[in-house]
Amino acid sequence: MFPVLAEIGSFRVHSYYLLWTLALSAAVVFTRRRMTRLYGVDDEDARRIIIVSFIAMLAGARIGPIMEFWPLYAVEPARLLRFWEGGLSAVHAFLGAGIAGILMSRRKGIPLWVTADSAALPASVTVAIGRWGCFLNGCCGGTETVMPWGTVFPGDPAGLSRHPTQLYYAFGALFITAVLQKTEHSFLSFGADRKIKGAVLWPLFMILYALLRLFADPFRAEYATAGLRMVRVILSVILAAGALWLAHSLLFSKRKKC
Repeated sequence: MFPVLAEIGSFRVHSYYLLWTLALSAAVVFTRRRMTRLYGVDDEDARRIIIVSFIAMLAGARIGPIMEFWPLYAVEPARLLRFWEGGLSAVHAFLGAGIAGILMSRRKGIPLWVTADSAALPASVTVAIGRWGCFLNGCCGGTETVMPWGTVFPGDPAGLSRHPTQLYYAFGALFITAVLQKTEHSFLSFGADRKIKGAVLWPLFMILYALLRLFADPFRAEYATAGLRMVRVILSVILAAGALWLAHSLLFSKRKKC
């Protein structure tokens, strides 16, 4: 819709990168605040975990599309550095951040559930904000639709009215944020009053985000491509892993009370 929000001389402010940068910056601040204030993590440890996870997230976001379109990058390696041409993946980004978060938490002696639940709400907020950047940029568009909310993207050569799948993701992520917030405040609490000493919010985020993608992705125009086929496999694994993790946390909590 508005891929370029402003031009300052020869410098262009791209809506995609502006909104994703704002979303990621907010997530970093939000996660650090939650780790230190709500879960009692030392600030230095929190910063190190977040920095390493952030770098791993960016690497994961880039690695996914590179694997899908490797022949293109192999012919022209310079494309690897052209982030403005697209080639970022939310699912692979979360995988990268998750793996780094696990490793760094173990290294610092921080319970994994503390890091995980601290990052859950910021992760869903990141998607809710960042996907508006996709919408304004016109990427990740949907299939043709006759629904009244169908959108014609200026960069679409076919000029079709399409499902605004980017907004499906954004509003779905807002719903996930509300569910996580309600769960934390009404059922879990914080600090010494925490009712379950185990991960609940992050596995719940894994379940809900995987379901959101599995239900919304069929409306994507590139749903049949190899990249999204692989993403569906990863999402199915994430869904199962989240369910098992959540069940373990709840079962472990009940056993401790016995």
